[in-house]
Amino acid sequence: MPRGRALKNPNGYGSVVKLSGKRRNPFEVRVNTRMDERYYPIYDVLGRFPNREEALIALADYNKNPFSVPDRNITFAQLYEKFYKNKYELSGKTYSQSSMACTRSAYSRCGALYDLAYRKLRADDFRAILGQQGPSGKPLSHAMQEHIKNLFTQMDKFALQNDITEKGYATFASITVAEDDTPGVPFTATELQTLWDNKDVPWVDSILIYIYSGWRVSELIQMPTEDIDLTAGTFKGGLKTAAGKNRIVPIHSKIRHFVEHRLEENHGILFIIKERPATAQTYTRLFKSTLRSIGITTYHTPHDCRHTFTSLLDSAGVNQVCIDRLIGHASGSLTTRIYTHKTIEELRQAIEMI
Repeated sequence: MPRGRALKNPNGYGSVVKLSGKRRNPFEVRVNTRMDERYYPIYDVLGRFPNREEALIALADYNKNPFSVPDRNITFAQLYEKFYKNKYELSGKTYSQSSMACTRSAYSRCGALYDLAYRKLRADDFRAILGQQGPSGKPLSHAMQEHIKNLFTQMDKFALQNDITEKGYATFASITVAEDDTPGVPFTATELQTLWDNKDVPWVDSILIYIYSGWRVSELIQMPTEDIDLTAGTFKGGLKTAAGKNRIVPIHSKIRHFVEHRLEENHGILFIIKERPATAQTYTRLFKSTLRSIGITTYHTPHDCRHTFTSLLDSAGVNQVCIDRLIGHASGSLTTRIYTHKTIEELRQAIEMI
């Protein structure tokens, strides 16, 4: 072979072309993966590089592990559409309206990523979304951050499965608000009395159920009614943490009749809003309008019910191990999650102290 003469790439390998004009990255890598109707190759641009050597390396790497170039340039928004359709429409699995609503709500918080190429996103991009402030100027709640993190994790997995990216960076982005460090304002004694004075107003009963059971909003909303045992007088449920899952909470005597009435409606879950299962979003709107209707003007969120439950237990002198069991927190003194009859009775005695 004559000296200085370059080897010709095999057919279908792709090419490096130097673009005209002054450019920061003048060397364009082109690959052809398909033909048009006249059987002429259609070129996709793999990328542009500052020198020929880097361009040739990129082309060689591509040929070692070919991928769909259009998919590799897919934006966050485009990937979300593919992911959402695949999961909720094409998978053949049945998902609750609440699950679908949580996914859409999480996506709505990711506007800064919509037009960015997914494969170029890094951990800092995902962290910025989790660390943003909500409409109130406060950090996003733990629950919302968890929904967003779950969306990122699922989209990463989908992207990896479809060769859109080679590494998932969402796993390196952490939730920034501790679960029960979410800013909250417990109900005052006066506000509690207002709730009891208006217990027959629609939906006030739901607020009292939350206050005297300590469940997270999503836990009680998603709890099947078969996990509410009136004979044993207990709820069974829980999400999120190992300590919180499958925990048993006795039904406080003050709210038992509310629970019984809800179960009589036989919807399969406790809360139905406009003939649909409640979601965290729809319940929160109803929660706030209900408080306004009975004259409680302090800004409260449903999570404040859980804060109130914890505060009432603490004020009543309930020991920390019982509190941790009831609210689903890990405890240094808590070595087992086995519930005996004695354990449940101890929890019942504790909860009846408030």
